[in-house]
Amino acid sequence: MLRATILRRNSLMYAAGLTAIIVASPTRAQEPGNRPVLRQAEVNANDVYVRSGDSTNHYTVCKLAAGAKVAVLSQRGDWVEILPPDGTFSLISGDYVDTSDDKTGVVSGSNVRVRAGSSLNESKYTVQTMLSRGAPVTILGRNPDGFLRIRPPVGATLWVHADFLAEAPGSMIPGQPPASAPASSATTKGIEGDEDPAKINRRPLPLASPVGTIPGTDTAALDLAVSTWRQELEELDAAGNAEMEKIPGDRDFAPLLSRYKTVMDQDDDDYAKRYAEIRHAQIENIHSLATAVATVRAMGAKADAQRREFMDKRASLPRIAPSIPSGLTAQGELRMSALYPPGSTVRRYRLIDPSASFERTIGYVEIPSGQALDVNGFIGRYVGVRASETRLQKGGVDPIPIYIAQELVLLEAPANAGLKEKKD
Repeated sequence: MLRATILRRNSLMYAAGLTAIIVASPTRAQEPGNRPVLRQAEVNANDVYVRSGDSTNHYTVCKLAAGAKVAVLSQRGDWVEILPPDGTFSLISGDYVDTSDDKTGVVSGSNVRVRAGSSLNESKYTVQTMLSRGAPVTILGRNPDGFLRIRPPVGATLWVHADFLAEAPGSMIPGQPPASAPASSATTKGIEGDEDPAKINRRPLPLASPVGTIPGTDTAALDLAVSTWRQELEELDAAGNAEMEKIPGDRDFAPLLSRYKTVMDQDDDDYAKRYAEIRHAQIENIHSLATAVATVRAMGAKADAQRREFMDKRASLPRIAPSIPSGLTAQGELRMSALYPPGSTVRRYRLIDPSASFERTIGYVEIPSGQALDVNGFIGRYVGVRASETRLQKGGVDPIPIYIAQELVLLEAPANAGLKEKKD
């Protein structure tokens, strides 16, 4: 009875392992922190639009060719939510990202909006997610309006009409429902919406229910050696699930890989040998991911330490605050604002401190409606602002003063202004 039970349990364990290895390749669909992928789908037509939201009212982001694969997260009516395909990007205001090389950056504001970027038009009104202060971003480029093109962060998704997707063969993930059925609470609990890095990707290895038999197997002929290898596989899978309960940086699969290799090298049980090969390859992928996560954590800690050291050194430098001429409320270099581009309902511009080591926004200058003030001659120049009123901008970012301008005057820039490298 025990031997027959082992056979039944492991028959579908092998099937689950085979399916899991198909979908466990190290792509964006398997990155830690992403919501669980329900399935892989294939585009069934050419020039299929990917949109920023679940209707044709949302702007197009890119086009996909027939045969392109996408990772499906959910379905809402006729629209399918997917992970951003390769080549897509998100947008974030450069006002709230600190960067020294325009390749990587750190979010400097609270609850900063990340928007869906488009290679087909200039729309950017769809908010995909929000990032907290200190969140790292990978910068892909800088737009003239001040927005940064970044690699889509965790939480960013896009949409495709269901008519243009077909299920890719062998794409179902064990334990996940098809896209047409709503995900159960057991599928998403502890994964979807979980922003605690210590809980990221704590999913068990995919195992099947202990039902079914291996066709053509004579359970009566199952000898002691075969039972031993099957028992070893059960222990290894239990140990693997225990490792998956740990945070990615603390996982250690090396001992399991060595033991699976021993099962792979034996010739007593061909089933156990083939199962171990599948599971070994799958664990290697997970092990590589855990190693990468640990490396990124170490790099992030080092970068944070260097940033704190830099900030401490900068704070220790003596700075002489320029005196504001009589009658003026504020002074600084006037810049266009990516948050309020030309044509916006509110005419608002950035006021920066050109003597700082990075472009720090010290306030906004707002031109009131009906005020016949031509600011074109002041953009990029050091100016003084005579304000009729000063307000504070509050909400999802740090409070910052807004000066309601009555008059702008050109001033002589400080001697140490413009010494840093300026970038477009």
